Amino acid sequence: MVTLLSEMRSHPERAFICFNMQLYLADIQFDDIEMQKAAYAQFIELWDSGAMAKEDKFEGFELLFRVHAPGEGRVVVLCRAESDKQLFAHFAPWRAQFGMVIDFTPVISCQSVVDYHKDLFAKLGG
Repeated sequence: MVTLLSEMRSHPERAFICFNMQLYLADIQFDDIEMQKAAYAQFIELWDSGAMAKEDKFEGFELLFRVHAPGEGRVVVLCRAESDKQLFAHFAPWRAQFGMVIDFTPVISCQSVVDYHKDLFAKLGG
């Protein structure tokens, strides 16, 4: 950190640091019931051991909530990530093991909707 701060002071033109992470909605679908059961068996082990909490938050990634619709073979996750690298790190092992189909959608918070639309309406004059 000290090196970073001295670099920022001596070369401010190179000192761009972004601490914001993008919100993503992950819509996860199991197409095979046997794979879904196997995934839930592993999920239960990780949840009960506390390991899931560690997997759900690491540098550049935070899972904010996860809801399940097991009767539909579906899981929906809201997370934030710095980039696709963190999304891959979190979700790829599950997809590789259990064949889940995952659709990612970048989303924004309520406050962002308010802020962005205030700017938009000001530009549109209404």
